[in-house]
Amino acid sequence: MKRVCSGLALVAALLTLAPAAHAQRLGAGNSMIWLGLNGSKSQLVGPTTGAGNMFEADELGLHAAYSYFVSDNWTVALSGGFDVGNEKFEPAAGTEEKFTSSSFNVRLGMDRYAFINDDVAIYAGPGLLYWKGKGEYEGGGIFLDGEWPETSQVAFNGRLGMYARLGSGYGLFGHVGHVIAMNTADDDDGENSWWSTHNEGSVGLAFNF
Repeated sequence: MKRVCSGLALVAALLTLAPAAHAQRLGAGNSMIWLGLNGSKSQLVGPTTGAGNMFEADELGLHAAYSYFVSDNWTVALSGGFDVGNEKFEPAAGTEEKFTSSSFNVRLGMDRYAFINDDVAIYAGPGLLYWKGKGEYEGGGIFLDGEWPETSQVAFNGRLGMYARLGSGYGLFGHVGHVIAMNTADDDDGENSWWSTHNEGSVGLAFNF
């Protein structure tokens, strides 16, 4: 988390020193489309539901968003993404074991923009997040192999980020956020439900129009 925040601060400093894009500041009526990469923590259960069977796994994936400026400082933002995780163990002798996970997410929220100049802004805002994911194991034997129960998550997601325009119609975005979530997973053995918190972040290209 500290490294990501330090990286954002460094990029912001460099971009404020860069030549201006000579375009009008974004404001009411403008739209942006974001395309980038996302890193997060998946909340999973396996190989079945049960006490102590909840765990976290790192995932990487794609992030896409649409933001509309409802005023000169506020946007409404709809975003979503798809993430995957992969862990593999190759024993000196025996069968290779592999754990994979996959998930998707949808978020609706708002962001408040504070412009440093016409081309660089800091933004922050709350959002509601829906997430769903599951894990799958191979090579571990009958009890472990196969798809594990799906987890559904409803969460509050707050984030802090930076937008930096590089040209008249494009720029960079990046944010770090925190997720406070309620998770549920069920199968024939029963149902797990638990609260969780974790960090997430995205970075990529922004296109404005």
